[in-house]
Amino acid sequence: MTDAPGPYREESLRQALATDPRVMEQELDVSIAGDRVVISGTVPTEDRRAAVTEVARERFPDLQVDNRTIVPTLPASGGEERVT
Repeated sequence: MTDAPGPYREESLRQALATDPRVMEQELDVSIAGDRVVISGTVPTEDRRAAVTEVARERFPDLQVDNRTIVPTLPASGGEERVT
């Protein structure tokens, strides 16, 4: 599969990221240009972020992986929330 044109490789990786139990993220953006893959989007944990890189490297070991995914930070809890 590593010799397939860019769009097929991108979709293959997108599917792998959506179905691999370590990641399970369907909303990630994947683009491949030359020998580099860029993955962006939001993941819930640092473990999942690391898994994105692992899955991409396993799927396409010939590509450099640029993992631009982010893990959102939640604001610190200020105690109880008042609902009026």
